[in-house]
Amino acid sequence: MKKAIFNPDDWNAAVASSARHTDVEALVSAVEASGIDITAAYSDWLAIGFALVSELGEEGRSFFHRLSRFYPGYDMAEADRQYTACLRDGSREISIATLFHIAETHGIVIPVSSRKRCEEVEEDEENEEAGRSKSVKTDTFSQAVGGQLPDILKRIVADAVSAVDADLLILGSLTVFSACLPNVYGVYDRREVFSNLFLYVTASASAGKGRLSLCRHLAAPLHRELREQYRKSMERYKQEQLQYVMNKKKGEASEPEEPPFLTLFIPANSTATVVYQTLSQNNGVGLLFETEGDTLANAFNSDLGNYSDGFRKAFHHEMISYLRKKDREYVEITKPKFSAILSGTPEQVFNLIPSAENGLFSRFIFYVMPTEIVWHDMFDASEGPTADELFKEIGRDFYQFHKLLGAQPIRFTLQQEQQRRFNAFFSKAQAEYAALFGNDIIASVRRLGLILFRFAMILTVLRQMDEGAFPLALDDGKEALLVCTDADFDTALAMVKVLLQHTVRVFQALPRRAERRFRQDRRQRTESFMQTFLAALPDAFSRSGYLQTAADMGISEKTAERYIAELCRSGMLEHPASGQYVKPS
Repeated sequence: MKKAIFNPDDWNAAVASSARHTDVEALVSAVEASGIDITAAYSDWLAIGFALVSELGEEGRSFFHRLSRFYPGYDMAEADRQYTACLRDGSREISIATLFHIAETHGIVIPVSSRKRCEEVEEDEENEEAGRSKSVKTDTFSQAVGGQLPDILKRIVADAVSAVDADLLILGSLTVFSACLPNVYGVYDRREVFSNLFLYVTASASAGKGRLSLCRHLAAPLHRELREQYRKSMERYKQEQLQYVMNKKKGEASEPEEPPFLTLFIPANSTATVVYQTLSQNNGVGLLFETEGDTLANAFNSDLGNYSDGFRKAFHHEMISYLRKKDREYVEITKPKFSAILSGTPEQVFNLIPSAENGLFSRFIFYVMPTEIVWHDMFDASEGPTADELFKEIGRDFYQFHKLLGAQPIRFTLQQEQQRRFNAFFSKAQAEYAALFGNDIIASVRRLGLILFRFAMILTVLRQMDEGAFPLALDDGKEALLVCTDADFDTALAMVKVLLQHTVRVFQALPRRAERRFRQDRRQRTESFMQTFLAALPDAFSRSGYLQTAADMGISEKTAERYIAELCRSGMLEHPASGQYVKPS
């Protein structure tokens, strides 16, 4: 018989689990003894379920019922369904500590010895987790959906070096393709919508987000075709312009019109007028592909480059209007079909979207990449084609498929059962996320509904490459009709379930109104105290002098030093010599 090897980690885990179970039992018993309902608020009831699941899994179900039964409208079957939903969905944002916090807000505290043990176990777990990795582990979806992807996406995923990398390439590819299907549309909330997506991949430096640039190759042939058309048009225009100049004196020629500037890719560092002009000349179609998020943030912060308003409108294909400087012509882009891919560090996200209430936030798909402390083989498959070559080949195949699609309008629709599942999922998600994270998250949840619809649209179009179903069947209105497959709907739904969690991570990192008001009030109070301190100081003083004044006013030494440094930086004090300060005359 094989001898078992002692693993101290196994023993530690068992002790921690046992200790935590004892603490939860002690808390629930205290609640039962008091007869207090700590689940009256729906958000608390929801959070308690997630807290028990995070720590005890299925074992927590009986505790959930014991806590829920004090609610006047307690229904055993409903509580059972809710706990099952918590088990299925999970929430890494909530730990068992949430349960103890909710109980304490109702005046219920477990004995000190139990509570201390609980805190020690949690601290040990946090220290252990910190030792394993300094980065937050993110959820992935590629492993769950990989087997049912359209073939073109399977070829893309085959080049991935990890599950996170596969997610990145799927999202980048779908966003690129979303800019290339302007004739495919669906009806969502009784409005015509197209496939366009906004993607922001956020990660620290060297985390691997640079691989996103491979997806640019997928649309490069289409972009080159447009540029070649423009080049030929310009050659004709120049010849016609020359002919016009020669014949102008005879009055026999009319001035030729300059051809539109045809392109797919739009640089992020363009002025607002250039972006709008380019979209207008390309029937509202364009793709912004920028791997440095600060480039767009800097453009938005400049006097001439802020087209964030147009960005927000483009997500819902709302009309964009602008005044052309050259001839003061009023131009309308009636139905922009604009997509965007950005990547950057968490700080760069903040530079572009300073708060969670900013309308841009809810329009983006966010994906948070962890920094994995793993070195992968830089020379793996060095004899085969490079990643760039593989993506260029896939781009050429998509270009041929794109020509088969043609310019005919194609109407996409979900099946009835898919619509039912869609509405059921988002009705529940909206209630749960609002309860857990407040009303500011609602806009993101709702727009992820539209994003799911667009995912399904693109996936179903790409599926036609596998099926070779051309020409598409016509509906009664003589339009081509494209019905979503179950595989593509399931894929889109699985992706959005994960992306909801990524959205929450970015959402929680961005400041909200209450936090900004608190910081602003605190800053104002600090400035007021600093001015009072300055007024109490003589015109000239030493370090010992300002420390004595601070002590008389009840200001700590460190705070006084910080005030003096800030006053010197702002020019309200001068520092002519070491330890000597004077007020400017």
